[in-house]
Amino acid sequence: MAKDHVVIIGNGPAANEAAIALRERAPELRVTIVGREHVRQYKPHFLPALIAGKITEHDLFVRPIESYSQAGIKLRLGQEVVDVDFDTRRVILAHKEVLRFDGLIIATGGKPRIPEPFLVFQDVMMTLKTLADARVWIEKLARVDSVLIVGGDLTSVAFAKALVSMGKTVKLMVDEHGFWPLHLGDETRQEVAQRLASSGMELVACRKLKGLARVSADEIRVETDCGRYTVGAVGAFFGLVPDVKFLARSGLYIERGIIVDESLMTHYDGVYAAGDCAQVYHPALRDYWVSIGYRNAENLGRIAALNLIGGKVCAETPPESIFHVEGVKVPTSWWAEI
Repeated sequence: MAKDHVVIIGNGPAANEAAIALRERAPELRVTIVGREHVRQYKPHFLPALIAGKITEHDLFVRPIESYSQAGIKLRLGQEVVDVDFDTRRVILAHKEVLRFDGLIIATGGKPRIPEPFLVFQDVMMTLKTLADARVWIEKLARVDSVLIVGGDLTSVAFAKALVSMGKTVKLMVDEHGFWPLHLGDETRQEVAQRLASSGMELVACRKLKGLARVSADEIRVETDCGRYTVGAVGAFFGLVPDVKFLARSGLYIERGIIVDESLMTHYDGVYAAGDCAQVYHPALRDYWVSIGYRNAENLGRIAALNLIGGKVCAETPPESIFHVEGVKVPTSWWAEI
């Protein structure tokens, strides 16, 4: 089947690397990137440094906006995809516009994970995934001096270090959901506590968050299983889950992420998924794995693009670098990202 128009949903590392690969290898194609955010691609793992004032927003961006038109890539920002009809090969946008495609790459990445026990507190908690999130944090931190971080993924460690460098008081509460997807046993928890303490953070000894109450715009009362105290802001850091809810009724097979084979193709011809939103089959393991992290996403985006135009590249990762998390295999390489 001729692939005249390829639509890429997402504007992160997997999406952009896919677009670049398509342009390099198949310059005759029309390539369209559809991104929900209103800004061009940036490096989200640099957001803590932005909040700390160590870099500017300009330093976040990967490439100039004009480079897209120069490369012949149509970039559509601030446009949300709400559905995909794979039978008629149409992408439906929130404002009801329809984009027809011959080939499709889904690279929507992940969104902040809030475990079920914490959903009742999500209106009080702040997350850090997007540039918009970072701007909210910058505004908040101009007014408050203390922050409680609940959860404990790697972004939270980088963020906590940034807060300490700003002279903020930082408390980190790690419970059974913390540092997902790694399980934190008592021995590992103690090691984490020692490392964090040496960086100027306080690891809260409590294991259960019982209540969060907003006293004022910049004051939150925290209740745990071992006491109460007040902080200026509370951050939720529990890792990411695939941002694929809009595809729930599309007909795609979705478990931990979009199910794809070793070439990153879904069960629909010419439709691929790459990056944090994909759950990839590994022939050697005879099982599926998910890949998290900026560099891994770039690699998968390129592989999806090459296979879409006729390549035969397998998305593989060494079996010894994969561990089990909640029934899903995850490569460990992303723990070195930050």
